Amino acid sequence: MPDGVKAAGFFGLLLQNTMEGFFADPVYGGNKDMVSWRMLGFPGARYDYRDHVSKHNQPYPRPPVSIEGSPEWFTKRS
Repeated sequence: MPDGVKAAGFFGLLLQNTMEGFFADPVYGGNKDMVSWRMLGFPGARYDYRDHVSKHNQPYPRPPVSIEGSPEWFTKRS
């Protein structure tokens, strides 16, 4: 540990950065396969999910979507 850096401050910052990476959009390099969003039931960057907002205590039926879009939206070009 460098001089003047307290362990509590260092580990607090490390924990904060780890949580940000785990819950961030996968476009930024963390949250691989949107695993944390799936765990929470977060819809991701969907443009509209108002029809489901009033359905309390019901899981969202669709998988989350990244800022980049959903992998199944892309087609392989030959």
